[in-house]
Amino acid sequence: MSRYVEGENRNQINLEPLCLDDMIGEENPVRIIEIIVERMNIGELGFKYASTAETGRKPYSPVDMFKLYAYSYYNGIRSSRKIERECHRNIEVMWLIGELKPDHKTIANFRKDNKKAIKAAFRQFTMICDELGLISKEIVAVDGSKFRASNGRMKYYSKGKVAKNLAHYNEAAEKYMELLEESDKDEESNNTPNQYSRAELKEKLASIQKRIAELEEIQEKVEEEGTIYMTDPDARLMKVSDGGNDISHNVQIAGEEKNHFIVAVDVTSEAVDYGQLHSIASQAKEELAVDELTAIADRGFYSSEEFKKCKEDDITVIVPKPDRGETQSKGYTKSNFTYDKEKDMYICLLGQQVTLPAKRKSQSKDKRYYCKACVGCPSKELCTPKSKYRNLTRFELDDYADEVDALTRANPKLSGERKCLAEHPFGTVKRAFGFTYFLTQGTENVSTESFLHFLAYNMKRLFNIMETPLKLAEALRARHGKTRFLYAFSQCFLQNF
Repeated sequence: MSRYVEGENRNQINLEPLCLDDMIGEENPVRIIEIIVERMNIGELGFKYASTAETGRKPYSPVDMFKLYAYSYYNGIRSSRKIERECHRNIEVMWLIGELKPDHKTIANFRKDNKKAIKAAFRQFTMICDELGLISKEIVAVDGSKFRASNGRMKYYSKGKVAKNLAHYNEAAEKYMELLEESDKDEESNNTPNQYSRAELKEKLASIQKRIAELEEIQEKVEEEGTIYMTDPDARLMKVSDGGNDISHNVQIAGEEKNHFIVAVDVTSEAVDYGQLHSIASQAKEELAVDELTAIADRGFYSSEEFKKCKEDDITVIVPKPDRGETQSKGYTKSNFTYDKEKDMYICLLGQQVTLPAKRKSQSKDKRYYCKACVGCPSKELCTPKSKYRNLTRFELDDYADEVDALTRANPKLSGERKCLAEHPFGTVKRAFGFTYFLTQGTENVSTESFLHFLAYNMKRLFNIMETPLKLAEALRARHGKTRFLYAFSQCFLQNF
């Protein structure tokens, strides 16, 4: 006789009324989502249907729809059809939105119609965390990562790719023409016909010629616009972490130092981080509403032009200097030379002077310095193996770069903390939440998705810090007083404890 723990009979009528609230645990994260979204004043953020007309069909409340999205993204559910499915079977969702069952089209339209409002909600959540004293405003770490676009790898065309495809199809067309000629000869001589009938050969040739015509049209467009992407025009072919290439968007974030909340998000079509530092750092400064800010970044962000912009906006930058140049793999780089600003010269490792020529021929603001002691120098093979004299170019904005270099050397600990602040959020978003690719196309839509991604990440951070809905309710009440909403929720939780 088998002995197992037995469940209840599904056909048994339960005389005790069931309540959805009794099925949701007191420490369930869905309760915190309820508190946070209600606290965000969704109706004042510009959501569609925040106010309704007196006539016509009743819309779904943006508060309920935003709760649904916040819960779904927090649990790694992004597809509108999957979210619709959860509305019919997930007890937590039923509790959260009062057993509403919007269809997938309504769910998808909410994200499409409320791009600006969703970004405003992300900022509102940041403000709530700031009010709770969870966000620091002195230092942020910035970083970028590639997320696969909703564009197939074969659905893009460059000049080389179009030319290669045209050559392939033209060659195939010639072969089918030859087969047609052979088929005509076989019919005249009553020989055994080819593998394909004449009608089949004509059909295949027509298909190839149609494809050639399409490629010729694409070729004209590529000549005018450059590489084109058929599904998502804003996506680009980028190098990704596994060493390969993929059609992606470059997502930029800024994370604050205290609790690693993401305070700014941006999406760019640029394949590299070079040139993105000021944009994301200034957004973080604006979101934190501070007069001064320190931004930490990796070598990929190193740019004198960006340093100049940041300094003008009172943003202090800490970025390690990359070693660039053809002597990088062999020996001395520009970083091995010390610049003497007073004498306007460089000093090499052996103490030799690298100076400006007596007569400068170039009128450029960039300066080129030469070392005349290279002949017979024991380190020449490490310094300048191909040239008679070593030369160094000092660019117009190198003063800004030197300032950043000195600050970076003086703060090695801050530079080392960048990985903890800016890299692990990408790992959490990609691995824990499964957000490795986008469902939408276009920079604006993809940006909205990114804000939802990192809103879910920030919620996760808040839940881990606050631990229970009761603790969060008490914290909010302590900061803002006993509002009607918080009082009702706190009393509800106190009764359950």
